Amino acid sequence: MANDEIDLPQRAVAGLSGRQRAQRRWVTVEPTVSLFTFGYVSISIIQPFYLQRRLAESLHNITGGDENSGCTGNETDDDTQAIQDDIQSQTSLWMFYLFMSASIPLMISSVVLGTLSDELGRKICLVMPIVGYIIQEVVYLATMHFKLPLPVLFVGSILQGMSGGFGLFYAGCASYIVDITSEKNRTLRLAVIEMVFSLFGGFVQVGIGFMVDYVSILAPFFLALGANILCLLYIAIPGFLFETVDPENIAEDRKGLKEAGRSVVKLFKFNENGRRWQMLLLNAFMFFINLNIVGTSAIFILYGAASPFCWDAISASIASAFRYITVSVGMVGGTKLFELCMGDHWIMQVSCLSLLAFNVVMGVSQTTWMIYLASILGAFELMSVPIARTLLSQIVESTEIGAAFSLVGCLDNLAGFIAGIMGTGIYSATVKSVPPAVFYVFAGLCVFPVGIVVVLQLFWPRNKNDEVSEEEHEECKGSDMGGHTNEGIDESDTI
Repeated sequence: MANDEIDLPQRAVAGLSGRQRAQRRWVTVEPTVSLFTFGYVSISIIQPFYLQRRLAESLHNITGGDENSGCTGNETDDDTQAIQDDIQSQTSLWMFYLFMSASIPLMISSVVLGTLSDELGRKICLVMPIVGYIIQEVVYLATMHFKLPLPVLFVGSILQGMSGGFGLFYAGCASYIVDITSEKNRTLRLAVIEMVFSLFGGFVQVGIGFMVDYVSILAPFFLALGANILCLLYIAIPGFLFETVDPENIAEDRKGLKEAGRSVVKLFKFNENGRRWQMLLLNAFMFFINLNIVGTSAIFILYGAASPFCWDAISASIASAFRYITVSVGMVGGTKLFELCMGDHWIMQVSCLSLLAFNVVMGVSQTTWMIYLASILGAFELMSVPIARTLLSQIVESTEIGAAFSLVGCLDNLAGFIAGIMGTGIYSATVKSVPPAVFYVFAGLCVFPVGIVVVLQLFWPRNKNDEVSEEEHEECKGSDMGGHTNEGIDESDTI
């Protein structure tokens, strides 16, 4: 990959900017997403198991770490059940505190760093979160190996939050793709990024389940640490991932932190052709979609571990992985299929209906096979996210991409925070009376994104003529960008 330009004339290569070189490649940030996913998913899965084990030892002197399914109520007396409930309650509190310690600094850092990427380059959005997760993984490994006090974990969470977290990383990847694509193929490339995350995350979940059972709880963290280090090397080694922001602009017009904050405000200052309202509606749409998906994911495994499903660790990881994989395949395949006969707004409506179907079928499920059916019906639930990001990129200037997507990343983190509270809170309040109530609540919330798309369809309709003219404008703009053309450049530069 690093030698893909070795046969090109030196003058021609020197005349190409980093953005133009990246435009000729089909593989850019995808490897970073796959490697980064390992660390992100590992922490989210191992954290509750580890906290549960440590709290059982410290509060009730229970050792051995039995992680069985939740169907033990008929086999235990009232005292044992009370102990289990207390451990679950304390584990939930610790997870909430750790999440809060990361979320508060994350809200600020993701917006600031994402906005600065419009001047300092997109790699800052990729490197900072990776460094943050590496630090957090080292903190977890040290705490596990040396049996350090649990409050030490707050150090890793706070530093990870200050680095921007997953929201900033994904905003950086999306901004990078927008930089190097035309409006014609942007949605598909953004969908591929989502697919890589979901698909790889599904396989990682299965692998982690087996590693915890047959190797050690430390093993996933060592592999996650190695994956993030490789991810950092991929970004740092010259020729692997080109910077898409012109370094000359960086030197001439570098923004400070104060100016970065003003850039976010300027996004909504201008309202030409209703831009401000379109941005607000698209951000609200993605907020409600992420709220729904994250909220149901927060209790998906917990719901399956209880009666009547009674999953063990491996069954839970396989069911969760199946959902990840069906969503990833449905997102890319559905986008290509539906765009042949539908416009962007109608594809977003289909995605909302898929999410509604998932929640309804999950609510009425009585067997594990019904849950698998719900995952199949929900295969298109994430299809609307890359489309919404594409629409957002089309109504902002190229110098505002980082600021716009960093705001989306901040809202994603906020949605995750609210969804975690809603999902676990509703489930814990209704688990003894109506366990599926949480899915019915989230099914009702689907009315909000559906309504938002209806407003977009009424006031800012999109037709094929508009899309064609936008694509032609993008191609013309790309051919003039930087004053360079592709004449004399061999197609062997393309990956």
